[in-house]
Amino acid sequence: MKITFVGSEATPFAKTGGLADVLGSLPKTLADMGHDVSLIMPKHQAIKDNFESELTTVYTGTTRVHHEDKYIGIQTFTHEKVKVYFIDNEYYFGLRPHLYGDYDDGERYGYFAHATLNALMHVLPPQDILHLNDWQTGLIAYLLKYDAKYANLAPLKTLFTIHNIAYQGRFSKALMSHLNTDYSDLLEFDDVINFLKTGIMTADQVTTVSPTYKENLKHAYFAYGMQGVLKMRESSFSGIINGIDPETFDPSRDDALEKTYTTQTFVSGKKANKKALMNQFGLKNPQLPLVGMVSRITESKGFSLVADVIPSMVEKGLINFVLLGSGDPYYEDTFQYLHDSNPDHLGVYFGYSDGLARQVYAGADLFLMPSRFEPCGLSQLIAMRYGTLPVVHKTGGLKDTVEPFNEYTLEGTGFGFDTFDSDDLKQALLLAISVHGESDTFKMLQKRAMEQDFSWTQSANDYITLYQEVMKRG
Repeated sequence: MKITFVGSEATPFAKTGGLADVLGSLPKTLADMGHDVSLIMPKHQAIKDNFESELTTVYTGTTRVHHEDKYIGIQTFTHEKVKVYFIDNEYYFGLRPHLYGDYDDGERYGYFAHATLNALMHVLPPQDILHLNDWQTGLIAYLLKYDAKYANLAPLKTLFTIHNIAYQGRFSKALMSHLNTDYSDLLEFDDVINFLKTGIMTADQVTTVSPTYKENLKHAYFAYGMQGVLKMRESSFSGIINGIDPETFDPSRDDALEKTYTTQTFVSGKKANKKALMNQFGLKNPQLPLVGMVSRITESKGFSLVADVIPSMVEKGLINFVLLGSGDPYYEDTFQYLHDSNPDHLGVYFGYSDGLARQVYAGADLFLMPSRFEPCGLSQLIAMRYGTLPVVHKTGGLKDTVEPFNEYTLEGTGFGFDTFDSDDLKQALLLAISVHGESDTFKMLQKRAMEQDFSWTQSANDYITLYQEVMKRG
């Protein structure tokens, strides 16, 4: 099968979040399974800085943006069996240090839609499936279906994945003059242009990144206004869980760790990594459960609950706590103050370090993810791979991937709470602390968590089945 992915970011080329991890792993898995897989993305400044010498230009042309012809360069190389095509335009992508957040994002990704379709017409051989991802690609499905310029691509089937419905690509209707296509109600929502809505309404199939998140999106609380739009596509809407690359996240050969380990050696391995992590943060009393977080520091990630619950638990000597991340200045200031007040038991690192993140995954006993909502989540999957038991709010992909501990049957791979509430989080943590004190049970849960298969293989097979179904439709 010939499959082309399109997205705004992918590891190892450019990354701001989980979308990049998905587009760095799923195409590779499908290619390893024998499929012909391509990826199209913008040539961001980071790509120019780090991969320029490996790229070959295979096409130059133009597309119209607001009465002007804008340059399209297409450069390519093959990475881990995936043919990667970069849309080269210095003004829109190459000279900007960030991927999003500019005043002209609508114009930039409108241009990207046309440039992608030019790549499909002039460079790539005929494809079976075009797999689009998030709002930055929503216009592509519309252009492919309704713009006469791309009529010869019409047999191509499209699948549009919502990774986080909170980000929709909303722009003033004044953007229409820059989009080089005819106006349609399909482009508009709440009196603005909405690229996410456009993708949902015009792709042949819509997916999201976990079965429970799909169900969540039926409700206004989670759907950010899109529940009615998704209801119209209900018969062509499905949820497929994300995975992680087991070669990238492997405690048996992770160079960032103090000591590597397997399911047979994890007891000594995790003990060594916990000691090293505590030393790095200056924490004391290794007998206490060490709770770790690697997260954007925002309210949506549950930091209102964390700020309510963690300080008293630290002060009472129930846990040690480490936080790695950045975000809301209010919560950063809160946890900086808590660290300053109790540096022996609470450590913070504001920013991001991949090596330190891996040390947290390996060195912590418990991994905290009390997100208000979580489309899929990858951190809980990585934590389990490293034998660190997640404590999660049972929402979205967290519910789908973490089996809460049952104190009667001893089943489970972590701990969960139902209501987004401080008391519920506190009770889940108290249960986790209690089980940590029962050494044999805790070790049994750690080993079980490490043995879970969260590779992309099953999800990739689910996508192939869905692709085949979509291709059979008229």
